[in-house]
Amino acid sequence: MSTLSSTMTAAGIVRRIDELGRIVIPKEMRRTMHLKEGDEMEILSSGDALTLRKYSSFESVMPIIKSTAKLLAKATESTVLFVDTSAVTVSEGKDKKHYQSAKLSEDFASAVRERRAEELQKNNVKNMFADREPLFENCVMEPVIVGGDLMGAALLLSESKASEIDRSYLHFCVELITSALI
Repeated sequence: MSTLSSTMTAAGIVRRIDELGRIVIPKEMRRTMHLKEGDEMEILSSGDALTLRKYSSFESVMPIIKSTAKLLAKATESTVLFVDTSAVTVSEGKDKKHYQSAKLSEDFASAVRERRAEELQKNNVKNMFADREPLFENCVMEPVIVGGDLMGAALLLSESKASEIDRSYLHFCVELITSALI
C-alpha cells in the first residue's frame, strides 16, 4: 500500500488517493463532524469537485417520517424524535425546536447502536444529548432496523411514564417507517 501524505493548503487538507482508491478523512475532521467507523457517507460530484457528506438513511423517506412524527406527537401529546446514530434528524411536538439537530452523547449513541427497544427514566435521560439538556424525564426508544441494518431510532419523550397505548403507537409508527425504507 502506498503512503498517504497530507499537507495544508488555503482550500483545506490535501490527501493522496491510495492504490485501492481510498482517501483518509483527517481525525480532526471526523471528530468535528462526529463521524465514526461504520457511518455511511454520500459522495456527490459536480464538475471537477467531489462533496462528501454524512448520509442519513432517513433521507429517502423524510416526508413520511415528518408526517408520521407529527401525527404521533399529536396523538400521544409528547415530543417525538427520529435520530440516526449521532444526531436528531426529525423533531415534532411541543419542544421540537429545542431538539432540532441536537447531537447525541457518546453514551446514548452507543445505546441506539445496541438496537434495543427500551424505556429510559429520570437519571438515564440526563446525558442523552452532547449539546443540550433534555426537557423531559421519560423516553421510550424503538430502533429502526431495515434488512438487518440499523437506520436509527424513534424516541417518544414525555414528563410521565408512557402508557401502553403510546408505546404501541410508537411501535406501529416504526413499523410504518421500516416498511417505507424496504
